[in-house]
Amino acid sequence: MVVSDFIHPEDAATLRELKTIPGLPQIMKKIYEYGLEDIMWSNNVATNIRLSESQMPQIYRLLPPICRELNIQVPELYMNMTPYPNAWTSGNKRVYIVITMGLVKRLSEEELTAVLAHECGHIACEHVIYSTLAEWIYSLGENLTDGGELEKVLGKLINIIGLKALRQKLFAWERASELTADRVGCYCTSALTMIKALAKLERIPPFILKEMDFYEWARQGEDYEKLKQGNTWNKIVRWVANSDMDHPYGPVRAHEVLVWEHSKQYNRLSQGITCPKCGAAINADWKYCKKCGCSIN
Repeated sequence: MVVSDFIHPEDAATLRELKTIPGLPQIMKKIYEYGLEDIMWSNNVATNIRLSESQMPQIYRLLPPICRELNIQVPELYMNMTPYPNAWTSGNKRVYIVITMGLVKRLSEEELTAVLAHECGHIACEHVIYSTLAEWIYSLGENLTDGGELEKVLGKLINIIGLKALRQKLFAWERASELTADRVGCYCTSALTMIKALAKLERIPPFILKEMDFYEWARQGEDYEKLKQGNTWNKIVRWVANSDMDHPYGPVRAHEVLVWEHSKQYNRLSQGITCPKCGAAINADWKYCKKCGCSIN
């Protein structure tokens, strides 16, 4: 399989738009080169527990099979002591995944596998550089506008030159990239498992989860997404609700996962039929690969 098998259309479209901004990837790589990655990794290794075959192996053992399936190197895996369920991926030259204690306590083994697969999806799709840039710009804007008089003036100046607009473009892409990574989590487990993990990441209490209809929750996301095809006012409402969010709403993600699981693309992947040349998922009745043009015998 190849990365393009999983990419959500909105992920591809917003990333193409980002790449039209002159020098943006080069700027981010330079930020990493001049110490940001080293600072982030050193803080991570000093404050979190690194998991391995000898350190909490019952959790670590879930990671290597996912990486083999996605054909990526096994990243470092850490546990943060935060009691809230969360997970994130960082790094460029030295990629690592962090899961929280709250996540491990709340999720079943299969649900934790889905979350780890989601994070590995970010790695496979090379999302990390842009997502880190989005967080860095968000933090810069917040620190400046919430500071003293000089910082507020600088914050206004940055907004004038377009940093706020860039931040919103990055967040639009970041929301779309989460939908791509959710597809990977779904593929490595199931849509229902991914949705249950998402519900727990939303911090929905256990007593509600026991009674919850996850398919009905996903239909809420479908209703929200219908605003895209509504009148101008509906589209404005949706944009205002989304503009400063770095993740899609939980019901939207649940809806997207269910749509993905019933897609032809997912069926091709689950059947395990791939192009002998490029590895893309193909249909059994195809004569040629639609990605690379290779003849299918």
